[in-house]
Amino acid sequence: MKSISVIVPVYNVENYIRECLDSIMAQTVSSFELILIDDGSTDDSGRICDEYAQQDERIRVIHKENGGLSSARNSGLDMATGDYVCFIDSDDIVKPDYMEKLHDSIIQHKSDLVICDIEDQRLANWSNEPATMVGGTSKDARRWLYDQHSREYVLMVVAWNKLYSKELFDGLRFPLGRLHEDEFMIGPILKKANKISFVPEKLYVYRENTSGITSNANKFNIRHLDAIDAYTERIDGAVEDGDLEFTVATLKNALYKCARFYKEGKELGFTEFAKAAAKKYKEVFARYGNLLSAKQQLKYRVFLILPSAFISMYNP
Repeated sequence: MKSISVIVPVYNVENYIRECLDSIMAQTVSSFELILIDDGSTDDSGRICDEYAQQDERIRVIHKENGGLSSARNSGLDMATGDYVCFIDSDDIVKPDYMEKLHDSIIQHKSDLVICDIEDQRLANWSNEPATMVGGTSKDARRWLYDQHSREYVLMVVAWNKLYSKELFDGLRFPLGRLHEDEFMIGPILKKANKISFVPEKLYVYRENTSGITSNANKFNIRHLDAIDAYTERIDGAVEDGDLEFTVATLKNALYKCARFYKEGKELGFTEFAKAAAKKYKEVFARYGNLLSAKQQLKYRVFLILPSAFISMYNP
């Protein structure tokens, strides 16, 4: 079995970290290194990481000043020595055969990237059977990003339900200082990956951390608009590749997301957030609206004239 580097960013998760680390150390395979990046924790998380490192030589701990999730993941990538890389968030857990099944799939299908299904309460009411994709191309994988409301979109865009060939990260790192860093990363990753496979088993368990920046408590943080910048980067990449279908699908996703941000901000009294979302919508439409058909342009211009009418008609 080829070796795996498991990268776990850690920040103030003392109530979650032991279960996370226990699930990793209980894997059915042993050929892995575990890199724990303590990103300036102010609780007991760093000490817990050191405690586990003293018990197993496969564990390495780095204590650094707080730099955010991207900075922590990038530090792990700089240290990784494995043939493959996976990311696990420190408030989540993985099933015992998580690494084994992902590794077997990536070898069997000669893939650069393998994805597994996830156990996530947020997806409980969605389809439990994502579309099949075994040994797919980058273009096949892009289709999972067409509908941002689908289960497939979530599975494709997050960084942590995957096993990557380490070579995919040659010259590539997570963007610093941005929220929704996974949204920024998936485009370049798919561009570099020749073959992607999917394991239709819920091997990764997402657990909501109510203190996290992406939790509902922080839903109207203005930094969530970073997601729209990630979409525009994806649009630019698709234009460069001549993939008009994906370009238009991503543009529609960006405009709908801006409109939804505006709608939710207005409804719940987050006026500045709503204004910023409306401004972002106008910027995106001005820059890329010409890529839409004449009929589509008329549709999306409605928001520019009367946002409430657009929301009433299309319920973003």
